[in-house]
Amino acid sequence: MAAMMPVDGFVVLSNGDTIQGKIRWNLKYVENNPVEIKFFAGDGTSKNYNASEIRGFGNYLKLIKKDFNTPEVLELENYVSMPSLKKAIPVFMNRLLHGRITVFQNRSSLGFSGGKVEELSKFDGISFSFGSNGLTIGPVYRTSYRIISGRNRYSSYYVSKNMETIIKIDKNNYDSLFPALFGDCHAINKELEKNPDLRKFKNFMILAEVYNEICSILPETH
Repeated sequence: MAAMMPVDGFVVLSNGDTIQGKIRWNLKYVENNPVEIKFFAGDGTSKNYNASEIRGFGNYLKLIKKDFNTPEVLELENYVSMPSLKKAIPVFMNRLLHGRITVFQNRSSLGFSGGKVEELSKFDGISFSFGSNGLTIGPVYRTSYRIISGRNRYSSYYVSKNMETIIKIDKNNYDSLFPALFGDCHAINKELEKNPDLRKFKNFMILAEVYNEICSILPETH
């Protein structure tokens, strides 16, 4: 969702410094990705930043609880400056996952599964579990179900393996790309043996998150 009004967030400058404030999108796009934001600092000053000037920005999502009273923060949307897929022009891409497999939102493909609980599989894995309570990996890692369902609403994604050039994946090329994405991890092979449905494209985001936690050390953020 585009931030039409200023919302809480931050910008990451080119030198790596992070400045807290409020973010508003300027509604300028390249290949359906935002390319400019307006940042409002705490002292009342404001400044426009485009994707060629800063490393990225983040803004916080807020949803209304079922009783329609107090808003609750769902999660941080994290946008990273990246070259666009076709024109290689700097844009801000929403980074959904970060690790050896980094996944970016394809804003043109919303509406894959609708994010409904009943449409996602339940898994009892070797190193993880997934169900109505969310995704749990190992003894400490946990992601809520709403975050998982939100990440599964797309018919395609932009993906980078080991910080290499991004590629677009969808259900048509997923099987051919699967070995390059997941074939280098013996632990993932064991998870697939126990739960073959994990291999399906609709479960890509779950498997990618599990892979990043049990098969690799996260690279440095940028």
